Amino acid sequence: MDSSFTQVPLTIAVYPHFMDHCFAGKVVFPAVEALKVLAGLIGERDFFTSAFAPGHMADARFNKFLVLEPGQETIEALCNIRPIDDTRISLSLATRFSTKNGAMTRIREHCTATFYAKTEPVPNLSPVHVHECEEPVFKVATDSIYRELVPFGPAFHSIKDELRLARSGAYATLKAMPDDPDDPFKTMLGSGFPLDGAFHAGCVWSQRFFGVVAFPVGFDKRIIYKPTVEHQDYTARVIPQYQTHGTLGFDIWITDNQGDLCETVSGAMMRDVSGGTLTPPAWIREGIH
Repeated sequence: MDSSFTQVPLTIAVYPHFMDHCFAGKVVFPAVEALKVLAGLIGERDFFTSAFAPGHMADARFNKFLVLEPGQETIEALCNIRPIDDTRISLSLATRFSTKNGAMTRIREHCTATFYAKTEPVPNLSPVHVHECEEPVFKVATDSIYRELVPFGPAFHSIKDELRLARSGAYATLKAMPDDPDDPFKTMLGSGFPLDGAFHAGCVWSQRFFGVVAFPVGFDKRIIYKPTVEHQDYTARVIPQYQTHGTLGFDIWITDNQGDLCETVSGAMMRDVSGGTLTPPAWIREGIH
């Protein structure tokens, strides 16, 4: 496989529901959508000599927010493509921006991931993934989550009913919200809303047990075994694994109503990306000493 670096210009559609995906008063392009765009590009081109498995990705990093302006309809972007070998390829989504004085144009990377052409057997679910723990559970209503903890608009209210939090993890029922009917990549990785909702659950868990408003900045590995489908309900288990240098690590398991495993994320990394300007409300820390 050619190891050269290739750059491909992209025009990405901005759908109206993206305007509900906000951080610190700004609309930002969802990371799950960026991954879908990258997977879609591989699907359109013959990069691999072996069968392409779009739901297999590793070493994902969400480097910089891609901020959207009100009324923006498209994103003029670049995809940087770096083949690694016959089964792996690294892609990044980037945009051009001008320096403050307008004298120079630079490239800003927003999302990077390695995709690989490999299928893996569905793992057996251990009891920690199937059953909720017997320790005390703190319940958070959906209205409170999206009003005070993860202030996204209605299009991204993926957590249903209430979120259940324990030291051992977060447990949520998620709804795969509707995608835009014109999205050509809507079925490439399945619905992105369940994983986005699992990140919301991780954010709330981080606020309760660590006192930080942590957002996803990447993951080690994601495998999609059974693509999620819009309008359907799913269950997420967000299981804390480590905390180091301000970064919280989680594993995520998403199952359907039949108990079948749909996708896993290993080593999901979350941390405060606000520079300390965002802090949890006092009530979410109730009972924590």
